[in-house]
Amino acid sequence: MSVSWTRLDKWTRWWLLASVIFGAGLLVAAFTVSAYNGTISQTLVQANGGKVIVIVSIPLLGALLVIGTILVRLRRARVGVGTFTWLVIGVLGAFTFLGMLTIGPFVAPVPICLMMAALRIKESGRVKS
Repeated sequence: MSVSWTRLDKWTRWWLLASVIFGAGLLVAAFTVSAYNGTISQTLVQANGGKVIVIVSIPLLGALLVIGTILVRLRRARVGVGTFTWLVIGVLGAFTFLGMLTIGPFVAPVPICLMMAALRIKESGRVKS
């Protein structure tokens, strides 16, 4: 798989890495950052229970899924990033838009970074120089 990864240029790799970092940071923040300024300061997980972990992990899972599909397509020398990759990015964008009043602004960097990385990949399956 490292052969495919090296076919990506430096900026594309940075965009993909940034999406994973933002997704992982959101998951870590749900456990550690105080989310409510009431009489009792609680994290998002403490206030909403374990079910919120599934929702908060969606951006990280989406980023990993997009990276996986890009690497598979590069390894198989397919053209572009593919419809499935754009579908996942679109779903993450819709998730961001629907959650705009809650966690949406914190999720927004993930689909933006993924979109920037996907746009760098040419029709030939390689990336722009």
